[in-house]
Amino acid sequence: MDEDGEKRVPTKRSCSPESSDKRSGDEVDWVRDLPESLLSHVLLNLPTKDVVKSSVLSSKWRNLWRYVPGLDLDQRDFTEFNALVSFIDSFLSFNRDSSLNKFKLRIYMDDDRDEETNNAHMARWINAVVTLNVQHLDLTWAPVEVPPILYMCKSLVSLKLCVVVLPNLECMSLPHVKVLDLEWVMYANELALEMLISGCLALESLSFCKCPIDNVEVFRVRSQSLLSFNYYGPSCHELHYKDLIVDIDAPKLEDLKLSHDTTASFIIKNSSSLVKADINIEFNFCVGKKFDPKNLPKRKMIGNFLARISSVKKLSIAPCTLEIIYDYSRCEPVRLFRNLSSLSVDFYDGRWEILPFFLECCPNLKSLVVDSTFYPKERTIILSRPRRLLSCLEYVKIQSSLDRMEMKLVSYLLENSPILKKVTLSLEGRCSRMESVILRELLTIPRRSSSCQVVVL
Repeated sequence: MDEDGEKRVPTKRSCSPESSDKRSGDEVDWVRDLPESLLSHVLLNLPTKDVVKSSVLSSKWRNLWRYVPGLDLDQRDFTEFNALVSFIDSFLSFNRDSSLNKFKLRIYMDDDRDEETNNAHMARWINAVVTLNVQHLDLTWAPVEVPPILYMCKSLVSLKLCVVVLPNLECMSLPHVKVLDLEWVMYANELALEMLISGCLALESLSFCKCPIDNVEVFRVRSQSLLSFNYYGPSCHELHYKDLIVDIDAPKLEDLKLSHDTTASFIIKNSSSLVKADINIEFNFCVGKKFDPKNLPKRKMIGNFLARISSVKKLSIAPCTLEIIYDYSRCEPVRLFRNLSSLSVDFYDGRWEILPFFLECCPNLKSLVVDSTFYPKERTIILSRPRRLLSCLEYVKIQSSLDRMEMKLVSYLLENSPILKKVTLSLEGRCSRMESVILRELLTIPRRSSSCQVVVL
């Protein structure tokens, strides 16, 4: 502790010649010498409870937390809700002449608090942070309504809302919001949601998790600036869903992720910029529902969807989606994925036999990664049919326990890939005796590529 009563942070001593004449007890306190602006930036990235704890380090740090331009609070960090309210009110009052970088708040449902009280706190705090030109807002508070003033905030750069209520909006203007994350939000109507998205004129990243009990049946995404879109929802098959529709019109979209069993239709208006896609959807063919070849509108929708994503260079796809594509291919030809160079599939349900069918739709595929956590079941083996050469495939990685069915897949890849360079097999949960059996079997498989290296991990 120094003469100012401050605790010093241990640091390395200098080993330079200039320091050799200094007393051995001399040390440099790098943390204390940092400018307050840099310290404030470091503390801004910590939860507020940890920032407050730093006040015990020294007299200089005693009130430093008050000047950090952000709050990151969780109701569970307070013994009483009133203590949380008092803390937030005090902080916002102290910083009423400053600018606020971020406001992150996690509050959970409590039957002891009435809706009017919750809405009053929310309205007061949102009005305050908007006045303080908040840039990053992250709110979780069920089921509180967010006041309309938020949707006219000119300073916001990122907005994340979770389990709040989005009211009817007469006007909307968030000109600088680049990141919008909506998770289990309740909407007054579909128009309110559409206005929120279209009102973010600089939007680049949109993440949307559908609430099972909202009233949105058609989710429209209209954005001239959107680069990344992540749509996901609960995979609760026991819940009843109507024929939900996702309609995307984003001409600059580069990265698309779709994951929801019970959305019936995905409509993509413009996909010329799409580079990467992660697709795990069933078009609502779940809970006993099957692909119906006689359903012409559904067939047309699936065909258009595949055509829109066929330009991607990197694709991760679920086996349930592959199965639907295979069923569709028996009625209509599947568009070739000519730009696809990297493919990843996780066969959590063991449908290995449908993979070769899709590989033949990817004439320029160079890299393939497959993963499996379950043993496949015996069924009709599509692998047994004559196959086309995988003329561009260079690298394969398979992470699995490898049983007979999967070894047939390995054989297929080795026998039909003329320029294959490396196959990596990661054998999980296999004893050394089984590994020896697999290695011996690998040696008997003909390889079309004479330079192919097989690595077993």
